[in-house]
Amino acid sequence: MVTKSKLAAVPSTAVAVKTTGSNVVNIQDMLRAQAAAVSGMTAPATGNFIRVTQDKQFMLPDGTKTQGPLQLVIVDFTSSNKFYENAFDKDNIAPPACFAIGTNPLKMLPSPNAPLAQATDCQSCPMNQFGSAGKGKACKNTRILAVLPPDADADTPLWLLATSPTANKGFDGFVNSVARVFQMPPVGVITTVGFDSNESYAKLTFSDPQPNANVGDHFARQDEAREILTAEPDVSSFVKEKPAARGKVAARR
Repeated sequence: MVTKSKLAAVPSTAVAVKTTGSNVVNIQDMLRAQAAAVSGMTAPATGNFIRVTQDKQFMLPDGTKTQGPLQLVIVDFTSSNKFYENAFDKDNIAPPACFAIGTNPLKMLPSPNAPLAQATDCQSCPMNQFGSAGKGKACKNTRILAVLPPDADADTPLWLLATSPTANKGFDGFVNSVARVFQMPPVGVITTVGFDSNESYAKLTFSDPQPNANVGDHFARQDEAREILTAEPDVSSFVKEKPAARGKVAARR
């Protein structure tokens, strides 16, 4: 690895070149100039998901990393079920074989566009039962949240945040608590989103609801949020696995 100290140790006579004029330019100065301009040669971070890393950090859509906690307004949310035929492979990202999106996790139905529906409904689906993948489920159940910062305006982009299956119960309990105490859906409060300190893995927590003074601005974005939340995954590249490989249950992602 080339370190800064190694660069500094290069003799100046070895890094000087003559330009078209009589000026002598140091290559290190040229490299510094290129380094300052390199940000203009790369694409900004894409996507609108807040990623959760294994070391309990939030990776924001703009590439920023933070340990949080985050102060967010949950504009709206949906439930999502996804079943993959094979285990996750970062070098070969495949679409789900079966998926469902809905507002009631107990009444989910596979989408008509699912390439390989596993059942007529999610509640009775064998892939959605505990024990279908080790002690867990072969189908990944999550809540997808459309969120904004408390001071968002009409031009602030909506971001998405997905719970892990282990965090669903805590999130559902938080939503019910807000409804009971504030007589409001989650958009009516500012939510603190952090990590469970009692767990070694990155399990999200939702706590400390505070009245949302800008609820009108956030409420006005619900139609936009719902459109994003109900968008189905692109399954155009789905390829049904070969018969010889059937029986392998995808691990939870």
